[in-house]
Amino acid sequence: MSDPAELQRLARLVDMYRQQLTALGEQIERLGQASVEHQEVIQALGSLDDESLPRIMIPLGSGTQLLVDQPNNPGVVVDIGSGIQAEKKVPEAIEILKNRISDIEELISTLQSEFNDTELKVKDLASKFTNDADELQVEEKQQPPEEETEEPPSSKTTSKRRRRNVSGELTLDD
Repeated sequence: MSDPAELQRLARLVDMYRQQLTALGEQIERLGQASVEHQEVIQALGSLDDESLPRIMIPLGSGTQLLVDQPNNPGVVVDIGSGIQAEKKVPEAIEILKNRISDIEELISTLQSEFNDTELKVKDLASKFTNDADELQVEEKQQPPEEETEEPPSSKTTSKRRRRNVSGELTLDD
């Protein structure tokens, strides 16, 4: 048997878990985008190792690219954490980015399992809420309504006719 307070608690829990699901989904999406971005950079850096091309194009943005002669050993500036950047050779930069991708994929996997666990909790709580609400409705239908038995006397008092004296004027009782 559930009471309305328990149903409200379950509803709040379901809402809280749904908000958690939304936040987890957004984090997973952002991490997936970061992973794709890292893979694109690795692909671009891999093309720098191809020394058969004398010139390369460096995208600047807004459809603008810079044509430059390819240096023998191009350096790549990589963020190594806490806003600190270091110049690395292309193969080292690719290795750093591959490590980052594996870290991101591990984090995505962890968040995905947490998402799945939370989703199961939401389903369980939602079904419990539905079952308890149905039980409460059945219980309310089985109990005779107490308020309705008290109403008829009050409705009689409101439907009283006003008394008027012989001349038709209202009395103090009205």
